[in-house]
Amino acid sequence: RRCAEGRLEKLLEEHVGEEGRVVITGADRGIGKELGRLLLRHPRVSLLLGCLDPSAAAAGDDNEKRCRISPLELLDFDSVQRFAEDVHDFLSDGEPGLRMLVNNAGFKERVEGDRTKYGTGKTWQINFLGPFLLTEFLARRRERDGVEIPCSVINVASGHESESNLDKQLLDSLEVGCESTGHDYADSKRALLLWTSVRSQSLALKGHLYTHAVSPGKVDTRFGCDHIPEVLWCLSKPFRSLLYRSQAEGALSIAAAGLRKHATSKFGQYFRGEELVEDLVVWRMPEKRLSVQLVRWAATATALEPRSG
Repeated sequence: RRCAEGRLEKLLEEHVGEEGRVVITGADRGIGKELGRLLLRHPRVSLLLGCLDPSAAAAGDDNEKRCRISPLELLDFDSVQRFAEDVHDFLSDGEPGLRMLVNNAGFKERVEGDRTKYGTGKTWQINFLGPFLLTEFLARRRERDGVEIPCSVINVASGHESESNLDKQLLDSLEVGCESTGHDYADSKRALLLWTSVRSQSLALKGHLYTHAVSPGKVDTRFGCDHIPEVLWCLSKPFRSLLYRSQAEGALSIAAAGLRKHATSKFGQYFRGEELVEDLVVWRMPEKRLSVQLVRWAATATALEPRSG
């Protein structure tokens, strides 16, 4: 943990500039909350935190001037659009320096629940459609207003994407609102990578958003484990510390992707931890047809074009 915190402090000192501005979704728990806490240690970093539960975010009284907390409900596309407007204003303001958006919020259902009012599953909406709308809408706002300040976008992925069954048949089913295969988490995380692979170049050229993805590995959080009683969770801590990475190590993995020398000159890179494992634009090229179909579905499902005006 101490090594991770020290490494993050060093990266920030190298790349933060006069004023760093970072946006984090899902900042009220887990890795997102830890990332916010660690970033606020640096006196030249300001945060905008998107939270379902603003009272649980990482900001304290001492950091109130450098940390804004905005409500964000990824199950409501109107809420996502309002938050995107806040993000646009926040990242366009301030002194020169680091600009980064972290699409961190995630969700995993143990059993498939009710569909949202948009006809999609909650896992798909929180893990893919919400980040898609936030980033694509932001890119259009930046292009319209002529904002040229480079900003990295870090999509938090998962190694479970390798278990995905996402193919044309499944995507056809999603387009007509049919039930999924029950692998929504893996499928939605793979969708993040396919979207990044096919859209990152355009987002960089038009919106100056340099999109990457990172899998932080197995981190000791309660993500997907809310069903475990609190007593058992506390008793299992010694065993979890042997099996999983600390939250600080997970936070470092995510932040490091946007704190590299080429974070805002290259795009479409995929990291596991701090290791570059894929150039998504190149390696996912064989899946381009599926990726394009995915983006079209997402744009329709989120009403991206009407919202962008």
